[in-house]
Amino acid sequence: MQKIGHRGAKALMDENTIPSIKKAIELGVDAIEIDVHKCRTGELVVIHDETVKRTTNGRGKVVNLTYNELSMLRTEHMHKVPTLKEVLDVCKGKCSLHIELKGKGTAKAVCMLIEEEVKQGGWSYDQLYVSSFDAKRLNKVRARNKAIKVGLIAESKTSKAFAIAVDNGYENIYIYHEKLRSRLVRMAKLKNLNLYVWTVNKPADIKKMQVLDISGIISDHPNLL
Repeated sequence: MQKIGHRGAKALMDENTIPSIKKAIELGVDAIEIDVHKCRTGELVVIHDETVKRTTNGRGKVVNLTYNELSMLRTEHMHKVPTLKEVLDVCKGKCSLHIELKGKGTAKAVCMLIEEEVKQGGWSYDQLYVSSFDAKRLNKVRARNKAIKVGLIAESKTSKAFAIAVDNGYENIYIYHEKLRSRLVRMAKLKNLNLYVWTVNKPADIKKMQVLDISGIISDHPNLL
């Protein structure tokens, strides 16, 4: 069962920053989950929201900002918005990475970067996972490169999400932990789907998840995993 740091170590450091990711690695995670958007000049940047307002001292939509503009921004504790390439370099040889596609144009760009990283060495297709709430983005990844493992994120309609994942041949499915039921665990096994739960932060909930036959737990508190 993978111990997965959500946006690095979100509860302990500024989310989706290099220090947050390094902290999660220091705490012994097996993998880290991050979010990516494509900025105006084409770089893949690691940030959750469509806008920079909540997590940085800036304003505006990520898609409308150049990388130079984004690189000038700082989070609450004065950390930069990293690129996906920077995160890959930090995690290489230390843990796996779950990359959530957030914005337009991310599917092809993430595919290209993963392919380049695998080609150069240090990463394998078994260590890099692509996820999204949007099946269309995952299908773009699947159409380009079937070696890249993809997974659908389901928040509410879990049965429908399972059907979509199975019909499209996805490897992974991500379920909100409060929606997880034993039948879903059995279904995942039956359909050869790796099942990950998010975002599990309370010690009691983590213990409940740990006794289930699932593939991984995503938490803001990797220190509790």
